[in-house]
Amino acid sequence: SRAFSGCSSLTSITIPDSVTSIGSSAFSGCSSLVYNEYDNAYYLGSDNNPYLVLIKAKSTDITSCNINNNCKFICGSAFYNCKSLTSISIPDSVTSIPGSAFSGCSSLKSVTIPDSVTSIGSSAFSGCSSLVYNEYDNAYYLGSDNNPYLVLIKAKSTDITSCNINNNCKFICGSAFYNCKSLTSISIPDSVTSIPGSAFSGCSSLKSVTIPDSVTSIGSYAFYNCSSLTSITIPNSITSIGNDAFSGCTSLTSITIPDSVTSIGSYAFYNCSSLTSITIPNSITSIGNDAFSGCTSLTSITIPDSVASIGRGAFSGCSSLTSITIPDSVTSIGESAFFGCSSLNRVNISSIESWCNISFSSDNSNPLYYAHDLYLNDELVTDLVVPNSVTSIGSRAFSGCSSLTSITIPDSVTSIGRSAFQYCSSLTSITIPDSVTSIGDYAFQYCSSLTSITIPDSVTSIGDYAFQYCSSLITAGPIDSGCNIEFGWTTSIPGSAFSGCSSLKSVTIPDSVTSIGGSAFQYCSSLASITIPDGAISIGNYAFYNCKSLTSITIPDSVRFIGDYAFEGCSSLASITIPNGVTSIGQEVFYNCSSLQSITIPGSVTSIGNYAFLGCTSLTSITILDSVASIGRGAFSGCSSLTSISIPDSVTSIGERAFYNCEYLTIYCEVPSQPGGWNDNWNYSNRPVVWDYEEA
Repeated sequence: SRAFSGCSSLTSITIPDSVTSIGSSAFSGCSSLVYNEYDNAYYLGSDNNPYLVLIKAKSTDITSCNINNNCKFICGSAFYNCKSLTSISIPDSVTSIPGSAFSGCSSLKSVTIPDSVTSIGSSAFSGCSSLVYNEYDNAYYLGSDNNPYLVLIKAKSTDITSCNINNNCKFICGSAFYNCKSLTSISIPDSVTSIPGSAFSGCSSLKSVTIPDSVTSIGSYAFYNCSSLTSITIPNSITSIGNDAFSGCTSLTSITIPDSVTSIGSYAFYNCSSLTSITIPNSITSIGNDAFSGCTSLTSITIPDSVASIGRGAFSGCSSLTSITIPDSVTSIGESAFFGCSSLNRVNISSIESWCNISFSSDNSNPLYYAHDLYLNDELVTDLVVPNSVTSIGSRAFSGCSSLTSITIPDSVTSIGRSAFQYCSSLTSITIPDSVTSIGDYAFQYCSSLTSITIPDSVTSIGDYAFQYCSSLITAGPIDSGCNIEFGWTTSIPGSAFSGCSSLKSVTIPDSVTSIGGSAFQYCSSLASITIPDGAISIGNYAFYNCKSLTSITIPDSVRFIGDYAFEGCSSLASITIPNGVTSIGQEVFYNCSSLQSITIPGSVTSIGNYAFLGCTSLTSITILDSVASIGRGAFSGCSSLTSISIPDSVTSIGERAFYNCEYLTIYCEVPSQPGGWNDNWNYSNRPVVWDYEEA
């Protein structure tokens, strides 16, 4: 559709014989395109066959059209709204009539459809109010002299109660019985080869359907909202079940899908709330998005080992589902595949290796999110031994597996994925081998019984909140220190190493450590004090962010760099000494340190970043030495207890609202007047300023 739409400079195109279809409006807006003309219609093709494709009528005012005998197919909406068209001749070279082809041709009285046509799109003859159909038992047909019942176009009315489809009918048009709410029975002959999209959609009184062996496909929405349908027989001839095919069939209690079917479309059985069981054959390779979503009566399901992927929301809302078997063949499970499966209590697998390699798109795409109990070959997994064949433990692999008490990870494993053991509430200890280099975000989050974990120095990357809410992890220190968390790092603490360890009260950092990574201790809300060793050089961004219980910290003179937001939200920190080697105070470093009463800025500092001390409501005094050249935007904003501050003449730049809401502040400036580099709104709150001030 719209492949060349709007190509207004396109003058010519060659379409080879190999082309079998052209989408709707493919050449819409190609105002310079030169077509091949034949009897009131425009065509495109090649030198061999210039009339391969009928693109559109010459105008909407034509009264008749004989389609060229070499035309193979007609474009969608080709004769749309040709209200004066009374007759059309379709040659037997044409194999399909697309959607809306003759829609709105209100004067069209007759049309001959040759036996060569194998499909007619939805609404192909919609609005053809003058068209004379061939009638047979509550349905209207089109065809030829040889077979006037070739195509069932539509029901005689939406009030019909039954219909026996003519035995010479080869196919049914899309939406043919749409919203025939009184239809209770239908007889489909074995001459029909497909049930198209929306064919019986909204037939809310239809109770049962037998599909003959001649049918090979069931289209999208074919039986959508057939709420009285209790049973349906799908023959072995069917190869595909379209999207929403049985969606809303709320009375359907069971269905057997034959071995011939290779895929189940999205929403195929959506909200089939009475469906208690379903057999999925070995021929199925994928289960579509939301395929069984809302099947609230479904209690168990076995997925065959032919299935490689389970789509997004596939079993979402299956609130009665108690167990599920996931075969080794499955490699991916879509987002929210088991969302709302609140009764699920058992997940059956046959291989830990295959399970570790499944790609789970979200937390509730893993059935363990609700089931909690994992069974390996019918045995509950409590002491997990990961086989040597596994090289990585995938994201969310064991998330929610509350029966798990211990894990043995082999040397073959190099990474532990995001949320891999999240919510493993019975897990007490784990030793990570020195082959592992990375631990993902939330990897052990909410492992509330975890009292012992050993992290080797091979781990150089730890994701955010890896040990968050591990309430039994209280102490951390080097290997053999006897702490709950023992780590092998000797030169640096990786970023996010203890991020979110809300129960961590004390940390022993080895003297050999020279750097503390970004977010290393962020949200360690129970951490009261910490000593950074003398050899340390840098403290990363967010290193102690929101450590609300931190009352004191010792920063050695060796530190040269303190990152942005490093102590933001440390609301219990009363005092801090910035070492003389630090050259800048970064953005929001002490933001909302509401207990901070005093701070000395050393002579090495040349800049104070934006919002550096914003919200330090207890800060009563601060000394700025003449090494400082710039004070950032909002640097002391909200320091409501600050009564005086001296700004040396070295300061050439002050950002806007630097002292905003410092309601008791008097500002003493060594310069005689405001320098040009100071923002016009630097003193936005109009605090008193003493210019040309000299300290006694």
